[in-house]
Amino acid sequence: MFNVKRTLSLGLAVGLIMAVAAGCGGNEAKLSEAERALLKDNDKSQTTASVRTDLRLAIQTAPRTLQPEMPHDLSEKAVLDQLYEGLVNWRNNRIRLQQAETIEPAEDGKVWHVKLRPDLKWSDGSKLTADDYRRSWLKHLTTAGAEAYRGFVIEKAAEYSRGEVAAEAVGLQAAGDILTITLTQPQTNFPAWLTQDFFFPTKEGADGKPLYNGAYVLEGQEKDALTLKANPAYWDFANVWLKNVHIAVIPDEVQAYEAYHAGNIDFIGDPFYTIGKDRRQAALSSPEKLSFSVARLGYVKLNNFTHKLFATENKRQALYDLTDAPFQADVILKDGSTPWPQRKTPTQAMRTEIAAQLTGDLSKQELEDLKEEFTVGLGGPTILENRLLVGVSKDWLNAVKIKFRLIRVPDSAKVPDFEYTTELAPNGDIDGLLRLWDLRGCLKLDSTAKAAVWADGDQKAAQAATLETVWQHLAGKSGILPLTTRNALVLARPHLVGVSVDTTGKMLLSDLQWRAAVPR
Repeated sequence: MFNVKRTLSLGLAVGLIMAVAAGCGGNEAKLSEAERALLKDNDKSQTTASVRTDLRLAIQTAPRTLQPEMPHDLSEKAVLDQLYEGLVNWRNNRIRLQQAETIEPAEDGKVWHVKLRPDLKWSDGSKLTADDYRRSWLKHLTTAGAEAYRGFVIEKAAEYSRGEVAAEAVGLQAAGDILTITLTQPQTNFPAWLTQDFFFPTKEGADGKPLYNGAYVLEGQEKDALTLKANPAYWDFANVWLKNVHIAVIPDEVQAYEAYHAGNIDFIGDPFYTIGKDRRQAALSSPEKLSFSVARLGYVKLNNFTHKLFATENKRQALYDLTDAPFQADVILKDGSTPWPQRKTPTQAMRTEIAAQLTGDLSKQELEDLKEEFTVGLGGPTILENRLLVGVSKDWLNAVKIKFRLIRVPDSAKVPDFEYTTELAPNGDIDGLLRLWDLRGCLKLDSTAKAAVWADGDQKAAQAATLETVWQHLAGKSGILPLTTRNALVLARPHLVGVSVDTTGKMLLSDLQWRAAVPR
C-alpha cells in the first residue's frame, strides 16, 4: 500500500533576495522584447521587508501543444508539468502520492484501487472526481496523434483505441472518489507507470478553455512569453511559494545564457532550456552549477529499414557497435553523462571489421551507388543534439564512406533515415520499454514475456544475468541504438532554494522558493 504524505523540505522564507535591477542598467539595450516583458513586473525596487514570490525563466520555443496526451519536447513537458498533476509523482527514487490518497493492488497485482484526496478541485473550483480520471484516459486513448500506447497496459484499452470495443469494456470503473483499474496482466510497478503525463486528468470549462488541476494555471500566452499564476484551487496551494512565473521565449541559445548572467532570468537549464554547446564549458565551471542524474537516454532511431545499411538485424547491430558513445559523453556533452550501456571507443581493428560486415554482401555497383546517395538524418531541436547526431554520422561515414545530410525539420513527405532523440518510449516500442526512471537500477529481463520490464522502485529486483539481449533487441529488431545517459545541467541563483530535477527529468516550480540574502 502506498500512503505517503507530501512533506516539506523547505523552511519558511524570512528575508529578501537582492533586486535584479542592480547591475543591469548597461544591458537594457541588449534585451529582447520577451526579456523586457519579464522585467515589467520587477521595476519597483525591492526592500529588505519583502521576499520575492515571482520567478523568471526562459524556454527556446513556444509550446506547440499543452495537452498531456500528446508528444512533447522537454520544454513543453516542463511547462505542462506545472499546470497538471497526476495520481502520483516520482521523487527521490520513490513513488510520492499526489492526487491519490491511497493506491492498493489486489492480491495478483492485476487490479488496482485508487482513492483520491477529498480536497481535489479544478482551477474553476469545481470538484475533481474519479470519473474525471476515467473520462480523461478514455479521451486520451482516442485523441488523434496522442501517445495512446502508454495506456495499453489497461485491459481492453488498445482495442478501445482502435474502435473495436465500447468504453464500458475498458478496465476503468469510477465511483465517487474511487478509481478501479484492471490491467492486461499483473504489474507490480503500476504506480510508477502512472507518473507519465498521459495519465493526467483533463477537462474544459464552459468557455471551452482548458481547466487545470496542478499548482499553476496558464494566465497568458503570447508569441514570445507565457505567464503562469499559482492556482488557488490547488489542494496544496498554501505551500506554493512562487505565485507568479514569467517565461520568456528566447530562440537563441547564447542570448538565453547571457540573459541569465545579466540577471534577466533566475535560472537556466534542463528541463526548460538546455544550455547550448557554446556555453556548456563555462556553465560546468560556474559556482552556480547544479547537475542531476536523470533517466534520459540519448539514442539514434533507425527509420528506413529498406536502406542497404539498415536492412538487416546484423547490420543494425553493427551500426550500434560502430558508434563512439564515450566520445559523445566526454567531448560533446561534457556534463558527467556516461555511455550506456557501458562500452569503450571502437578500435581501428573493430572499425575495419564492422565496415566489412556492413558492406560485405554488397556488389561493387551497390557500394558505389551507396556512396553517391544521401542518407538523411534528423537532429534534435538544439544545436547540441544536432552535433551529437553529426558525431554518429561521422562514425558511419569514416567506416563506409557514405554521404549524409542533416535536416532540422523533416519534409512531411519524407521520413528521415535516422534521427537523434532523448524520448524514452520510442514510437510506442512497448517491447523495449525504455521507461522514465533509473534505467540502470530498475531494468530487468522478463524471460516469460521476452521483453524488458521494470522493477518497482522499492523492490529493486535483480537485473537479468545479461542485458546484452536487450541491446540486441533494441538495435536489431527496433533500430534503436542507445548512446549515453543525459544529465540535467542547471544554473540557478544561490538564494533560489529547492531547485531539483527528479529522476524522470521533471522540475516542479511549486517546490521552489526564495530565501533571504545573507547580509554582508
